[in-house]
Amino acid sequence: MKPKIKITAELYLGLFLFLILVFLGVFARGFFSLNNTMSMLNRFSYLLIGAIGMNLIILTSNIDVSAGNIVSVVCLFIAALGKLNLGLPLLLPAAMLMGAFLSFINAVFITKFRIPAIVATLATSQVFSGALPLVVEGSLYDLPSSFTWLAFDAKIFGVIPGSVLIMFIITVIALVYMKYSRFSKKIYAIGNDMEAARLSGINVNYVVILSYVIAGALFGVSGTIIATASQRVTTTMGTGLEMTFIACVVLGGTSVAGGSGKILGTVFGAAVLSVIAPAVNYLGISSDWSDAIMGAIIIAAVIVSALHLEKRKRIVTTGAAAP
Repeated sequence: MKPKIKITAELYLGLFLFLILVFLGVFARGFFSLNNTMSMLNRFSYLLIGAIGMNLIILTSNIDVSAGNIVSVVCLFIAALGKLNLGLPLLLPAAMLMGAFLSFINAVFITKFRIPAIVATLATSQVFSGALPLVVEGSLYDLPSSFTWLAFDAKIFGVIPGSVLIMFIITVIALVYMKYSRFSKKIYAIGNDMEAARLSGINVNYVVILSYVIAGALFGVSGTIIATASQRVTTTMGTGLEMTFIACVVLGGTSVAGGSGKILGTVFGAAVLSVIAPAVNYLGISSDWSDAIMGAIIIAAVIVSALHLEKRKRIVTTGAAAP
């Protein structure tokens, strides 16, 4: 008897991505030009890296709506360092440390002061966005060529953006880590039932804090890719990115309630959302439709996630009730 092929959410999403690419290849001649493709790969890079961080947070049944403003802070922070002619080997670690520190603040509010994640991160988001204009008047500009090295000079085979290599390394590490590490099992346990995880001996606060810190470091990497693409960095470069990160994660099949989801799904989710906006613009459709399409996809993904969660609860309840 032949084993049945298990149809997963990742498989459906991969098929959806394939159909989008085929449609664009047939009906949008020139869409996959070299420049456009490399631009999409760069966008895919920073979206996926940030989404991997957001995935960690959502798996613990938390959220971070300050991620976009954390990216903005990181962009300005490394731009200030870039003025000193510091290169990527120093800018990237500095960005990761700043992102990790800001996310650590969020985690402390959530774990130590018991503030709901949505409230805590919304508050810090307002603080970050309100403080930036007080520190910088609009933007930092005339940045040296050493600052934009990653975007303009770091090319794989002279063509592919260096950000793709960074994304590939982070994604492989995340895939392996989330599949085999003991820490990842604690993350899933907390997302499924925080109280049960605590009773089983898991240090819930430590795991949640570390998840936020890792996510913040990844937001820092995303911010580095975004900031170094231009010699001018503004106070709003990360505005709204938190919703795109969340959309990548939810679209990839991670449960909004936490405890369920895979990095591979987030990879496909980020790929889909990396293509939609450029495709809408290329086809001459109003950019408003890009947001509308993204919103519709998110709603559909949330509904599917909710139905899956309800089905899982019924299975658990039935199994517990069985003699």
